[in-house]
Amino acid sequence: MNKWEDITQVSLPLPFALKIIHAYVVTGTDGITLIDTGLHIGEDLDTWEQARQEMGWEWKDVEKIVLTHYHPDHYGLAGTLQKKTGAPVYMSKTDAEQALLFWREDSDQPETMARFYAKHGLDEEWVKQMPDHLRNFRRWVEPHPQPTYIAGGETVRLGNRSYEVLHTPGHADGHLSFYDPEREWLIGGDFLLPKITPNISLWPGCDPNPLRSYLTTLDRMNDLPVKKVFPSHGPVFDHYRKRIEELKAHHAARLNEMLEFVKEGPKTAKEVCDFIFGSNLSIHNLRFALSETLAHLEYLRDEGMLQLAEEKGRFYYMHA
Repeated sequence: MNKWEDITQVSLPLPFALKIIHAYVVTGTDGITLIDTGLHIGEDLDTWEQARQEMGWEWKDVEKIVLTHYHPDHYGLAGTLQKKTGAPVYMSKTDAEQALLFWREDSDQPETMARFYAKHGLDEEWVKQMPDHLRNFRRWVEPHPQPTYIAGGETVRLGNRSYEVLHTPGHADGHLSFYDPEREWLIGGDFLLPKITPNISLWPGCDPNPLRSYLTTLDRMNDLPVKKVFPSHGPVFDHYRKRIEELKAHHAARLNEMLEFVKEGPKTAKEVCDFIFGSNLSIHNLRFALSETLAHLEYLRDEGMLQLAEEKGRFYYMHA
């Protein structure tokens, strides 16, 4: 565990490519605040128990659980830890609703997503696997918490300090970051990562132009004075504005790369995805790669640089 004043980083293992998610414990005179939770897996519960013992607090000392967003590695243990502690779980209303859209027991979102991917060129063998693949995540997020909603523009006390709640969408529609204006510290979730680019994905039933939302967030956040960023993946870092510029440049280059490829002739999103990310992906990585490809293609379409046409039940992007 690493510690900065009242903030301790707890690194929780993940059974997929990211390997680790960093959650944070904020200590205060009235108790402990947990920021993000990891997955509902034995390894993460064990890691929390070890962290609790090493830091010297009890589960009853947890006064609140705060979530940056609804993705399973952040949200997964929230319901379990809420039962352990009796503490409220704070998150955005949007992300609480989308957690149920994706992970509720009777949700048909897995089938909706499979049909969506099929229309965009995903082969039938992959389409058939998609619903079960998505439903496998339910075991990592149940039980769901009973959330208390917070929103951008509000303030929340974490430990002994008052943090501004910032709505930072793109990676998730209701993604929240937390800013201490006195120390100029930002607890950023997946909004800004030091080494990898946050996945920006287009999902049916969610933001129709998530890349625009993310680029708008980067522009809006650029002037915030930030000395230290506490991310969910990668080390704590201080090159805040430089990282924003790097991410903007990355997406500009990716957009141009896709545009030039589509100029060669009409392409499905899957064909563009294979060109950018390669065709030898696991179903887990393919889902993210195809959804990120769609986010970029829809941004280009919204900008008037691409058009979308349907032929024989599939969508094709073409140069405008």
